[in-house]
Amino acid sequence: MFGPTIALAIGAKFVPLRKPKKLPGEVIAEAYELEYGSDCLEMHVGAVEAGERAIVIDDLVATGGTLSAAISLLERVGAEVVECACVIGLREVKGQRRLNGKPREIDSC
Repeated sequence: MFGPTIALAIGAKFVPLRKPKKLPGEVIAEAYELEYGSDCLEMHVGAVEAGERAIVIDDLVATGGTLSAAISLLERVGAEVVECACVIGLREVKGQRRLNGKPREIDSC
């Protein structure tokens, strides 16, 4: 997980978004479609408040399904996603297109 280190370095809080049943306590979920099926992301209830700014960091972006679901989940609770970054981006799959330029093209992929 790259998020905790980056959050610490920039003085931000870290909020994990995980696959189902990986987080303890009460969560909210966002389902999404993959090319081979469907999946879901979960986040702790109250982890992000309306009006907070968020950066989404992912290790791998292929189809863009997980990243798109993360943005949707954060926006659903009123957060403003201001940037996305990934360590590995499979450009030939073109998952960035699924984001429709939101919050902007992912230059780091």
